[in-house]
Amino acid sequence: MSKPPRTSLASLVHQSELLVTCGPGGVGKTTTAAALALSAAREGRRVIVVTVDPARRLADALGIDGSARSHDPREVAGAVTGGGSLWALMLDAETTFDRMITERSADVAQAQSILSNPVYRSIAGSLAGAQEYMAIERLHQLATGGEFDLVVLDTPPSRHAIDLLDAPDRLVKFFGHPMYRALTMPSRSFARVTNATSAAFVWAVRRLAGPTVVEDTINFFRALSGIEVGLRERAAEVGRILRAPTTTFVLVSSPRAEAVDEAHHLADALAAGGFPLGAVIVNLVHPTPTPLSDVASGNLHALADGALSQQAAFHRELSALACSERTQVAELEAAAGPAVVIEVPMFEGDIHDLAGLAALAGLLAPSEEHPVRA
Repeated sequence: MSKPPRTSLASLVHQSELLVTCGPGGVGKTTTAAALALSAAREGRRVIVVTVDPARRLADALGIDGSARSHDPREVAGAVTGGGSLWALMLDAETTFDRMITERSADVAQAQSILSNPVYRSIAGSLAGAQEYMAIERLHQLATGGEFDLVVLDTPPSRHAIDLLDAPDRLVKFFGHPMYRALTMPSRSFARVTNATSAAFVWAVRRLAGPTVVEDTINFFRALSGIEVGLRERAAEVGRILRAPTTTFVLVSSPRAEAVDEAHHLADALAAGGFPLGAVIVNLVHPTPTPLSDVASGNLHALADGALSQQAAFHRELSALACSERTQVAELEAAAGPAVVIEVPMFEGDIHDLAGLAALAGLLAPSEEHPVRA
């Protein structure tokens, strides 16, 4: 049975409304996200690339301060000369959390009650799960605000990316959990439903952490219950956006065995979660050297130590490395399913400016359609 035709990455980039890059760390994922965003902007689209923690020089190229996060997008100066535009944003989970609480609260008093709660301040500043959900919350604001034609979201490395994508579903489950229901009941109702075991647990926590911590926690959840419906609806909507036909996931990897293993795991997780994988990009691929003839190869093996013998040894090592990478790429192609697979050769240096991003964009999603190897 023949495979279904694969849609080119250029078409996906120029037609999608949300593009999510994911993959192992250290494979050029953030740079790839920026290059794809630039490609779409140069086709006349208004594009924003949202990243978590870009390298300093790439942050400088995108016009964002790598040492301080801002809640507002910044336009990348000089990126586009036509009708499109490129914007960049470095995620700030805590600011996003505060803004969401303010917008979703019934009044100023409720918002202040939550924002000043010590438990809330701890969650907003450090809790990993909260940060993941806030990344999704900011994504929702950008994807539904109508200001941009395309949002490019650069996720954290593989394992954290899965947590981020699962965050909306986890939040919906959390609001339905019996413990949350118990904590948000009025005091008298809470006393009636708690049994001796839970009462003993609360008593133990009071002794270990102090009564203030327990009261702050209960007060936080009770204050949060006033905006629960809005949060639940928003989380469910984000889950639908991530799985929508207008969303494309791009899995980025390198041909190294450990990266391929992580990428394969992530591809399986995307499929299990119903997230649409549109492309797999394999960065940092070594070229396959032109093979030497058997006679020349045999003669070179017999060379005495020297510059020529060192070159011959380098040729053999590079050939072996390229052969190994071909095996790893084949595994990624199998994991990709109907998604397009694109190989990117290793560049001589790091990509850290708009010229380098443009060169990479030309390889990944050229303006004119070129056939991509199936």
